[in-house]
Amino acid sequence: MDNNNNDAIAARRRALAEALRTGEPVVVTPTGEVEMKQDAQESGMSGIQVPDGKLARED
Repeated sequence: MDNNNNDAIAARRRALAEALRTGEPVVVTPTGEVEMKQDAQESGMSGIQVPDGKLARED
């Protein structure tokens, strides 16, 4: 079961990294977690959106 949890965490990190690379909206929630904007809204949380160009991005 621990392996499944590690796989889920790794998949979430890859998804967030891909969202950052492609310029998708990513927010920091009041709890300090980094989430994709849509996921945060679905959870009923608002967040601070990081302005474009403020995070390192591969081009």
